[in-house]
Amino acid sequence: MLDRRIGPQTQRFAVLGESLSHSWSPYIHNSLFAAAGMDAVYVSITVPENRLGAAADVFRSCFSGFNVTIPYKEKIIPYLDEVDDAVRACGAVNTVEVRDGRLTGHITDGLGMLRAIEEGGVGTDHAEVMILGGGGAARVAGYEFLARGGRVTFAVRDTAKGKRLCEELAATQADGASRLDVCALPDADRACDILINCTPVGMYPHAEGCPASDRALSHCKAVFDAVYNPRETQLLARARARGIPCIEGLGMLFYQAVEAQKIWFGQRIAGARAQSGLYRELLKQM
Repeated sequence: MLDRRIGPQTQRFAVLGESLSHSWSPYIHNSLFAAAGMDAVYVSITVPENRLGAAADVFRSCFSGFNVTIPYKEKIIPYLDEVDDAVRACGAVNTVEVRDGRLTGHITDGLGMLRAIEEGGVGTDHAEVMILGGGGAARVAGYEFLARGGRVTFAVRDTAKGKRLCEELAATQADGASRLDVCALPDADRACDILINCTPVGMYPHAEGCPASDRALSHCKAVFDAVYNPRETQLLARARARGIPCIEGLGMLFYQAVEAQKIWFGQRIAGARAQSGLYRELLKQM
């Protein structure tokens, strides 16, 4: 029997990566498509690095948009026609828009993090944040909080690298330099509205790790952990035991997909109530 879900008008989307056997992206996006009544389908496509350019050409002519995951978030950029301001600041792409054969790169990870935090009942505008880590996820988070008028401190192992990160992000905002700071990880015990873990500490199979000291936790009002395997990290468990509001990383995974669909479809995506229901269903699957 023919699969009538896919026809000549069906819009095609995909996630492009090197190893995608455990990707949740098809489940999330196809669920969002169904909730919005979209005639669209989303698949995983594994591509070796030496075929990345050829794959981009196929997407250009045959797809309406696609996502990019590790290790191609930076490597895809030379094959795109243009990128937005966030990509220029962060140097990475996770969402590509296809319009009239042109590929435009965007990054929605930071927006997904902000949305997850807000859905957890914690405000993000003008927030004082302590970000643990200085890699790609930390950079994207710093950029988005800075854009919302926040003050950002990066707690890193290599403070020289952290200072370079601050200098680069400062150039994206008129008063950015005055709202950015860096400290060594052991000194991440300053008062903040949100403590954000953008390191892999606490991730499976080393789930016993915790990136923040009890002293650091005593100085924050809320905690977000980008790690989502396990869902309840040591960081979240210790914060929760102190009565601190906690937001798990799975929300970032879900809402960065929602933000990608906003780029592809505008306001024709699943509504907020449907999104909340789909997120609850995703939690049941994990």
